[in-house]
Amino acid sequence: MEWMDTLRELAEDPLVRWTAREGVRANARRVRREQRSAAAHSEAGPATVSTTERTETPVMVTGDSKTGAELAADLLQGVGNENMRAATRLLGAHRDGFWLRRLLEQEHELTAAAGMPVIDRTGTHPSIDWDTIGLLMLSRPSAFKCSASEMAVLETAASLVSRCPVQLGAVLQAVDESELRLILRALDEAAHGEG
Repeated sequence: MEWMDTLRELAEDPLVRWTAREGVRANARRVRREQRSAAAHSEAGPATVSTTERTETPVMVTGDSKTGAELAADLLQGVGNENMRAATRLLGAHRDGFWLRRLLEQEHELTAAAGMPVIDRTGTHPSIDWDTIGLLMLSRPSAFKCSASEMAVLETAASLVSRCPVQLGAVLQAVDESELRLILRALDEAAHGEG
């Protein structure tokens, strides 16, 4: 775990923080441009709800009364990257959406801790901002306040989208058999697409 100590030390360096923040912002801008481009070519268009004034308002994803799989599906609308899809589905399947609910319910707190949104709501559909999740995991993992197995699942999901390195031995020690099956399924989906 020496590399984690080194990363934490680097995260405290103002120049490194600035460089990382600018890199993440550049990636976020690129992703948003790609999402807008994809949305412009989507036949379905954004999910909307009509209001009494006959205008349309984008549907907001919340964690209330939805299954983890339903939350994942809501956050995957318009997402074409197989790794992001597999990572989001993993979070939806783990304990019926434990992480997705946490990200949605604690969105403002986690956004404040990271200095940027954990849920990207700039496109036609909300989605997880994996750059922010990765930045939080490297610079402020304590913001997540969770068990070792919960963190192992989140780290694995973030590693699927290349936002967080993961030690497989540590993951294997932290997760139970059902969580391991979910991780293996997510790895397969990332490699071969949804089965």
